[in-house]
Amino acid sequence: MFKKIILMFLSLCLVTIAGLGVYGFTIYNQSTDALSKTYKSFGKETNVIAATKPLTLLLMGVDTGSGSRSDRWAGNSDSMILVTVNPKTKKTTMMSLERDILTKIKTADGTTQAKLNAAYANGGAELAISTIQKMMNIHIDRYVLINMKGLVQLVDAVGGITVNNTLGFPISIEENEPEYKAVVEPGKQHINGDQALVYSRMRYQDPEGDYGRQKRQREVIQKVVQKVLSLNSVSHYQAILKAVSNNMQTNVELSSGSIPQLLGYQDAFKNIKSKQLKGEEATLADGGSYQIVTSEHLLEMQNILRKSLGLEEVTKLETNAVVYEELYGNAVPSSGQSGSGIVNGVTDSSAYSNSSYGADPNG
Repeated sequence: MFKKIILMFLSLCLVTIAGLGVYGFTIYNQSTDALSKTYKSFGKETNVIAATKPLTLLLMGVDTGSGSRSDRWAGNSDSMILVTVNPKTKKTTMMSLERDILTKIKTADGTTQAKLNAAYANGGAELAISTIQKMMNIHIDRYVLINMKGLVQLVDAVGGITVNNTLGFPISIEENEPEYKAVVEPGKQHINGDQALVYSRMRYQDPEGDYGRQKRQREVIQKVVQKVLSLNSVSHYQAILKAVSNNMQTNVELSSGSIPQLLGYQDAFKNIKSKQLKGEEATLADGGSYQIVTSEHLLEMQNILRKSLGLEEVTKLETNAVVYEELYGNAVPSSGQSGSGIVNGVTDSSAYSNSSYGADPNG
């Protein structure tokens, strides 16, 4: 199974903005032509992108299997990162969401309990957004979806990135997936797209497992952003546009009217803080392995996001996540505890209704 990294929307925006400022309308026209291929609206978005207002993006990397599917966007959202960008504080918060978090997901028949990544698999970006809005108690303004091929091409387009392999051993996934031969040696390394993919996907040898992988995914995103900010050649911009135009889907529209607004977020992306929503591993009665979040930790993460957006912090947890206390009746996880409740997993996408994208998570 292919595990994919997502890429940050900023890379795309800054290419166009920088190109417009340095090289004029030639690059601008090429940008808008290329990016028009990536645009997919739900028809329900509000015009929230403004240079003075905070912005929330949901970034998703999609598991599309071997790549032979007729729909290249069908699959599981194996990487999910919430990004809040505040132009007033000039800060960005990037929070990874564990894909196996047990969550209540709205269906045509009511509500079912499943892993968080089932929302995208069964209802697309629209259901993923509405589900995560309710889980994190914030409004999500826009989404960005990217596949594995986009990562490889984008890293190569920017001339590679420098990462720091702190694990103390070479990172490789060839043993489990022989088609991937790339290796990332220990220490600081300048890597290409194939190496970035391996670096972002390896988890079995990582002592932190999936959490360690998510740390490396965030590192790759930040390094790509830094590299894009430093580029100043037309050839680089053209290569980046080519990489993303066929490998990204988003409901952020790029136009002559939106570019000045997007420019207002540029400084905020220079100061990125990373966070991780974590759960406690549990095997439930259906035999599945899930991540169960505690009320205390989830409330803390909700307030980190709310504070980053300039919103009032909350003292009462409102969420659709199945929290630890709900399963076990105690707040402090005990070693080896297993849940007794039956989890109703969903495999049929027809069971899902199209949730109202952009709805208030409190309503």
